[in-house]
Amino acid sequence: MHLLIKALTGLLLCVIAPVWAANVMLIESYHYGYDWDKSYIAGLERTLGSDYTLSRFEMDTKRLPPSEFEKQADKAFAAYQATKPEIVVLGDDNALKYMLPRLYDEPISIVFLGINSNPRHLLAEYEGQAKVTGVLELPLFVRNMREISMLLGKKNIKVKVMFDSGVTSEIAAEYILRQYEQIRRSLGIEINIANAVTFQGWQREIAAAKRSGFDAIIVGLYQTLVDSEGNNVDANQVLSWTNQHVEVPTFGFWDFSVGKGKTAGGVVLFGESQGQHAADLVKQINAGADASTIPIQIGRQGRAIYSASEMERWSLTPSSRWQNID
Repeated sequence: MHLLIKALTGLLLCVIAPVWAANVMLIESYHYGYDWDKSYIAGLERTLGSDYTLSRFEMDTKRLPPSEFEKQADKAFAAYQATKPEIVVLGDDNALKYMLPRLYDEPISIVFLGINSNPRHLLAEYEGQAKVTGVLELPLFVRNMREISMLLGKKNIKVKVMFDSGVTSEIAAEYILRQYEQIRRSLGIEINIANAVTFQGWQREIAAAKRSGFDAIIVGLYQTLVDSEGNNVDANQVLSWTNQHVEVPTFGFWDFSVGKGKTAGGVVLFGESQGQHAADLVKQINAGADASTIPIQIGRQGRAIYSASEMERWSLTPSSRWQNID
């Protein structure tokens, strides 16, 4: 009986515990001070729990110029070699773009998250020992357009979509344009996408929006904007200035851009859910799944959130589908 109990206890522990105490390394395209990174890292850490060791490397490509990206990737690869993880998580497009050529033939599993582009051509180009899967992050453009149209109470509206000139912004803008014809036909919505390089260029677009006939602005990404001397402008400064000077309602694609003193609302993507989704994939791999057999997945659906104070500013009333975050 004693031996039977011991055997059953061992079997139970095997079911509950991970196959091994996995050593996981996260290589971030950006930096921990960026709200998106903070959010998805929280999702990763909470979902993985204490059975996993998670180390991080920040490539910092929101604030550094593109000329530094290869050098940052070399540093990240050196950190990988020093850490020797079994699983590498690549956060966002630049990490995948610059690290896959360095990691594709390593004996590891790779899980990416926050990817806006179609990674299939890159994965086909770099086939090696590494087993790869991950989670895509695609702005919820069509849902936002429909909700904004209902909020404003009319169909034939004109919307300015603001992005910086970073890699993720360029990919997101291309994705939006592919869906634009559907929105134009069904709702009669006209859009204009601006990819600003400098903060001054961003300010000009915002200041001219109302007199150019725009009914609303969607604030996309703004973290790579630079000043007249080429220095990165603090993202919170950009969002605060926009809120203070805009003359039409503003909305967002990402949760970090919504709130009092920010934008009024949006059907948004959450970094935390991307981190949770990626962590679930890590756990599957740790339990014995081959990463290359796990299909690339689209991130879990976003949700509609709003700032009551910002909605009141523009005399807008969101439906019961929206969640107040003030």
